[in-house]
Amino acid sequence: MALMLRILLILVLTIVLGFLGMLAGIYVYLKPEEPLARIAAPSSVRMTDYGELVGYQDRYDAHAWLGIPYAQPPVRDLRWKAPRPPLPWAGRRDALDFGESCVQLPVLPDSDQGRGYVGDEDCLYLNIWAPTIGPTKIPTGDDRLPVMFWIHGGGNTMGSGGSERIDLYNGSLLASEHDVIVVSVNYRMGPLGWFAHDSLIETATTPEDASGNFGTLDLIAALTWVQANIDRFGGDPGRVTIFGESAGGRNVLSLLASPLARGLFQRAIVQSGALEIFSIDEAQQVGTDPRGETVLSSREVVARWLVNEGRAFDKQAGIELQNQIPHAELALWLRSLSAQDLYRVYENTFAGMIWMPMIFADGYVLLDDDVERIFSDPTGYATDVPVILGSNRDETKLFMAFLPEYVDIDGDWPTGIKDLAVYNRDASYGSRLWRIANVDRLADTMSLNTPDQVFAYRFDADDWRNLGFVDLKDLLGAAHALDLAFVFGNFPPPSRLIFPGSTFEAVELLSGSMMSYWAEFAYSGNPGQGRHAEDPAWQPWRQGNTNGNLLILDTELDGGIRMEQEALTLGDIKAEFFADPAFESAAERCEAYRQQFWGSNFDPAAYASMGCR
Repeated sequence: MALMLRILLILVLTIVLGFLGMLAGIYVYLKPEEPLARIAAPSSVRMTDYGELVGYQDRYDAHAWLGIPYAQPPVRDLRWKAPRPPLPWAGRRDALDFGESCVQLPVLPDSDQGRGYVGDEDCLYLNIWAPTIGPTKIPTGDDRLPVMFWIHGGGNTMGSGGSERIDLYNGSLLASEHDVIVVSVNYRMGPLGWFAHDSLIETATTPEDASGNFGTLDLIAALTWVQANIDRFGGDPGRVTIFGESAGGRNVLSLLASPLARGLFQRAIVQSGALEIFSIDEAQQVGTDPRGETVLSSREVVARWLVNEGRAFDKQAGIELQNQIPHAELALWLRSLSAQDLYRVYENTFAGMIWMPMIFADGYVLLDDDVERIFSDPTGYATDVPVILGSNRDETKLFMAFLPEYVDIDGDWPTGIKDLAVYNRDASYGSRLWRIANVDRLADTMSLNTPDQVFAYRFDADDWRNLGFVDLKDLLGAAHALDLAFVFGNFPPPSRLIFPGSTFEAVELLSGSMMSYWAEFAYSGNPGQGRHAEDPAWQPWRQGNTNGNLLILDTELDGGIRMEQEALTLGDIKAEFFADPAFESAAERCEAYRQQFWGSNFDPAAYASMGCR
């Protein structure tokens, strides 16, 4: 039973956490067959600005080119600097294998080979999928195909744009089914992707190098490469859609807000993404967050590195020593540290993520740290770009499913829900608050400037199997990241065990509709009735209208795809919370308030009015 439990829950995570880059380790455990050898296809030869490429024939009648360098390796003296253009190569380059993932903490134990990290600093590569077209028939002019530029999630501290073991983001079906070009990309993450420290800022020779936003600049460099080269693959640089989920959605929003990204894309899709921008002072500040946890700021971790290297007696001494070492000397020393030295001061939290300040208002890459002010100002972001904003109905269940206060745990795996009513109640509040911040409020703000160019959705699909000891419909519902397989149409065969056989046809139909909506948006900037004009018409969001205009994405087993007139506000949720009879004691209500209404949603007066202390 224990082995079956582990295998079934691993299969669940194959879908749920695929975006986190953990599929390689999962599939090693399941011992799948080795992937078929990739053989260079002469029909896929293409010439770029940097040299000739050859790809291979992927599934679904699509060509694929993997591991294309879009920047020089950001190593040694290029660590913590803006990406530099790639160097040309001689001869024909085989684009048959994914580039190495960027450096990150391991998700699964024993996958780091004793290093404390996985991946490589030499990781700035992108991948392309396109319908199979010979080199003499590549579309030109108005016949060129829309480009869909995918940004993976993973908290901006882990994940990748593609995996050798199994590729949840394989774009071959989307490309061939809807005649689009799909691009996925790696970008620097965690402390190598977003790191602002005085020693690096003061020694930088360009505003890009001083920004600290190296992961954001990587994405801008990849988009710049697409603008210059994607027409060689049949793509239209004037119709580029950026889309991403979770941290990928956060990065989509940051690109919308960055003046350096203007003109590099023409549409944007944000799946469960939330943007938070830190000031340069916050990026370096030493202290704790509102929950009392140490903030992993640049000065905090530099102090830890100094202690680990024997240059400081303790953390406080390391903090003070940073003020004494000349900037040039400290910057040189920081770039001399190995990736293992850098990452061993970080602890693995949920699925290898690191909670740290990321994405900074440096005054150049991003001009402001107030998200609402950015998107309410018609000059603060790219208002000419149509946007889709969405969330999943049960976002927070992904994270709650691994918390011992809610579930029984066998080893690291949930085996049952302790109190289903409490679990559903808290998931409902948390998930709706997620949606208010990242869909309703943002859609209202953007619609002030572009009333017909903002579209919103909620993903509701939850047709999962009851395993007996736990019902996945209850445990996960429509949890965070479950929409990913639907958008790409990739349901790896072992993962289908989580679907009852009677539901999979409905699941595939919903997936087909979602791909159709996404593709039509890439073509026209309006998802309409999908690419084949066979789905319900997706109406734009209406700012100030309590009806909202929200597209529900669900299978025919649970009501199907439909427009609902629903809008959520923070005031309504708080009023419901205060009157909710489901809380059995004042202490339970107080604890739930602290858990749900944190950060800017926390109201000390309202908290005290409930008798909380």
